[in-house]
Amino acid sequence: MVRLQYCTDVQSIFENCSRSCHLCLTGFPVRYSRFIRWSHALTAVAITFQLVISLIMDHPHSNKPMTIDGGLYFSWHEWVGLAALAILACWWIYSLINWKRESQGRLFPWVASPGRLSLVRETGQFLLLRWTNIPEDGALVGTIHGLGLLIASAMVITGGVLYVALGPQDTVTLPVNNLIHLHSFLSTFMWVYLCGHTLMALWHQYMGHGSLARIFKL
Repeated sequence: MVRLQYCTDVQSIFENCSRSCHLCLTGFPVRYSRFIRWSHALTAVAITFQLVISLIMDHPHSNKPMTIDGGLYFSWHEWVGLAALAILACWWIYSLINWKRESQGRLFPWVASPGRLSLVRETGQFLLLRWTNIPEDGALVGTIHGLGLLIASAMVITGGVLYVALGPQDTVTLPVNNLIHLHSFLSTFMWVYLCGHTLMALWHQYMGHGSLARIFKL
């Protein structure tokens, strides 16, 4: 049994939980709580909606007003973004409180030596196209999921700051304009992640891992 101990800082939480969850890094399946699965599903829906609607919405400019339809879609983008911010904030709070019990250390395996070794080994297998040798719940998969959460968190944080900075009149100053570009830049990575994540889920399903069935089992 792993002796539980109280950790007073986030780094200690990451290191202790990555070590205690070493079995998760070697391919043993992890079952998450209903809260984690629902927050994952809601975040996925919100992020997908945000990316799609960003293709047709307008955004505030300093010298050009938004169209009626474009402004409406932008308002939807704002409200769904605030909802995504709330969901991810709840996820981070819940996950930090229940880090060991939920085996969340597998999302950031690189913070501890066993996780880094597993990540290097599995990355090598990936580059050699030996994909069947990569554990479904290993360090590489966990790192990719963790990276997606970090990108999504950065997007909702910058979006939340933009919501406050724009104000009710959608006033665009130079710092706000720079933040808009940063927010848009992050969305490029999220597009890549979303497409890659979808393809890998389909790959695991093709390999008989039943990934899609588990994803939609809330």
